[in-house]
Amino acid sequence: MATSYEPVIKKFISKIKNDDDFFNYGNLSESEIEEMVNYHLHSLIDRAVGFIYKYGDPDINLYDKDDSIQQFNIDLVVQEIDLLSDIMYFSYIEEQRNKIKTLSLTFKSNELNVFSPANERRTTLDMIEKIETSTINAVQNYFARDRITWKYKSIYLGDI
Repeated sequence: MATSYEPVIKKFISKIKNDDDFFNYGNLSESEIEEMVNYHLHSLIDRAVGFIYKYGDPDINLYDKDDSIQQFNIDLVVQEIDLLSDIMYFSYIEEQRNKIKTLSLTFKSNELNVFSPANERRTTLDMIEKIETSTINAVQNYFARDRITWKYKSIYLGDI
């Protein structure tokens, strides 16, 4: 049994559908745009899987996947699909944090304010921090539950 990347990607795309930056690739051909978007999506899926392993070992092997046919070689439950798309979203907006940090290292504060006022940068960084906290909490919640029944795990070898 397997799960296609499609449900994970669809959930992720629904979170960013109004973000022109993700879909803006300039004067590239349709095939080049498709290749770039697929590469970015696979990169976000890889980062999402890696993020989960940063906090523990899931009950299934999320690294058991095949990018060439775009599928996980395991059956994902709805909660795993949601979690992966949430982490992909966090990974995507984390790229914004990296851009802000790069700009602040490159330009002096008065030069930087021409591109982006300080309150705008602070608000964006605060929002990203909140999403990061929420994402970490979601991963910890995932590890605390049985992936099939979604009941809390017990230290006494059973569900609570």
